Amino acid sequence: MHPIRVILWTVAMAYTGFLLTGQGLRTFNRLSITEALLGALTGFLLAIMFTLREKRRRRPALVAYSVEQIFPNWGIPGENRDPHPKPKR
Repeated sequence: MHPIRVILWTVAMAYTGFLLTGQGLRTFNRLSITEALLGALTGFLLAIMFTLREKRRRRPALVAYSVEQIFPNWGIPGENRDPHPKPKR
């Protein structure tokens, strides 16, 4: 995990939580601390989520090849490969 991303998200969301209390630095009480801790927890979880998303996008898809590439002659019998078959009489 990228430590810079974790630190930035955690600090930014803790500060946002502190600002959302609307009390300022003069009335630094239990509510301000609680909101800052909840913001820090949210920021930490967002950092983990974005890191996992980035890793998931970097790895190849579950099915990297089409069925036609894996089985090129699958379902086509050898004698009926003519694109314009002759009608039977």
